[in-house]
Amino acid sequence: MKLVVLGATGGTGMEVVRQALQRGHSVTALVRSPDRLKPFGGQIAVKQGDLLSSADLQPVIQGHDAVVSAFGPRLPVSKADAHLLQQFADALIGAMVKTNVRRVVVESVAFLFKDAIFPPAYLLGRLFLRQVVNDASAMEQVFANSQLDWTMVRPPELTDKPYTGKYRVREGHLPLFGFKIARADVADFMIRAAENCSWVGKIVGISN
Repeated sequence: MKLVVLGATGGTGMEVVRQALQRGHSVTALVRSPDRLKPFGGQIAVKQGDLLSSADLQPVIQGHDAVVSAFGPRLPVSKADAHLLQQFADALIGAMVKTNVRRVVVESVAFLFKDAIFPPAYLLGRLFLRQVVNDASAMEQVFANSQLDWTMVRPPELTDKPYTGKYRVREGHLPLFGFKIARADVADFMIRAAENCSWVGKIVGISN
């Protein structure tokens, strides 16, 4: 497949790029700081631009099969970035509609699972990361209202532990006792979701 990876310089994004290449996919990344992708050499196409600009996103997405997004705000979130994810969703959807690329897999947050008890994800999110929860919720709503073939992936706390392949996936819910997951495992699922249509229109909880 020809994949566009957004948020490619972050922890999950770097794993998406690495694993996508291992699986034989063609990868294009749109980033503000291309230097962080130098370890991949000439294996991927790197474009510099603004992920909040449909004008920058459109030529990058054109001709690809799917978009995999690990884009997110840096913590702590500044007041200027209070609506970053919603703005990103608006820009990305506008670009995808114009290029007729429909498939998109998006990393969100497990804090949006209101029914999670172990851990109490929504409660923790509202207490400690209210701004992130509100913005991620708005982002998901923008995608839900679109005509794209979207999948929302909601992981709990992310770690830098090695890939295991032994993660749990639950549609519409966070797996019980799903406290953490390795970024490498999140990347694995996101790529697999992009490769097929099994998770189109679904919100997915994932944890180790």
